[in-house]
Amino acid sequence: MLRAPCTAVALFLAAALAGCGQRDRHASSSLSFEDLPDTAGLSQGSSILSALEPYRLPGGSLRVRGSAGLPDGTRLQITIVRASTAETVKQIQVLVQDRAFESPPLMGDRGPFPPDLYRFDVLALFDATWQTAEVLAATDQGRRLRGPGMTRGNLGVPAFVLHQERRL
Repeated sequence: MLRAPCTAVALFLAAALAGCGQRDRHASSSLSFEDLPDTAGLSQGSSILSALEPYRLPGGSLRVRGSAGLPDGTRLQITIVRASTAETVKQIQVLVQDRAFESPPLMGDRGPFPPDLYRFDVLALFDATWQTAEVLAATDQGRRLRGPGMTRGNLGVPAFVLHQERRL
């Protein structure tokens, strides 16, 4: 009794699959590509981050200061990585004020960071979770920014990314 419905289902599947190759060949001949704007010019222009200076205070704590051509209130994240071990030793956020920023004094888990080569990764995303409405308005959601380190992050969000190594 079950043989007739199984045969009908098998014939239906065979008929449906028979045309699959034809549809695939037709679909590939009608492929088109979305014309996206050229983003190669994002990194052209003057430096957004014109200075990055890590320095030690008496007692061994570390501060990071710099100059940035960004509006007041722009949030920057600074990640400090010990180059010899690739270990992230500190991650902080600072705000740009009067085209400058400075971190609070920083110490490692066991006191001052030991002398070594460190990589300083500076990151700023230009979306509503990272920046204030004022910063987003002043930069057109980051789209007006051009210079070394400017790129597009996930989902096309403008981002500033810069890596510099310094010996401390």
